[in-house]
Amino acid sequence: MDSRRGAILAFLKTRGHATLGEIAAHLEVSKQGALRHLETLEESGQVTVTSEAHGPGRPENVYRLTAAASTNFPDGHRELTGELVDFISQEQLKEFFERRAARIEAEYAPKLAGLDFEARVRELARLASEHGHMAEVVELGDGSIGIRHCNCPIQDVASRTGLPCVNEQQMYERLLGTDVARTTWMAEAADDCTYVMKEK
Repeated sequence: MDSRRGAILAFLKTRGHATLGEIAAHLEVSKQGALRHLETLEESGQVTVTSEAHGPGRPENVYRLTAAASTNFPDGHRELTGELVDFISQEQLKEFFERRAARIEAEYAPKLAGLDFEARVRELARLASEHGHMAEVVELGDGSIGIRHCNCPIQDVASRTGLPCVNEQQMYERLLGTDVARTTWMAEAADDCTYVMKEK
């Protein structure tokens, strides 16, 4: 796939929806240039467009992903983790995901050392994206900050057991030294998993 079209799909996956102007700004191209890529994605059934009013003025075209676009995002672990759920005991599964979280935490910790709180949150989001979560940082009005995961490479097993999510939340608490709350969860039909925290 063309890298520009891939970038559009990733942007829409993260944002949920975006106008033509927002997509063009993200790609750092003209609206006409972005439109050519969007039309190709629309023709292939991966993007849908609706005309929506945003305040005063003319309605704007707003783009969203279709279900067919999901094949473009990482999900390579799903078959394996699905088999784990079926064929090993709950206790073994719990131990597996605890060890997995410990390994990831050991990888992340040196990369966060010496950073202030906000920088640690942003680095965690970047590292999560490297692991396939397509994460972004969301600043909230009450002074807290969130990490929003827009993709889960192991969503099937996460939704069936909740174990990876619990371990991830606890790992974030240890790495950030503060309480972390999960406010949305893909397993409950949300579009993302969002973890919210505030510096102590």
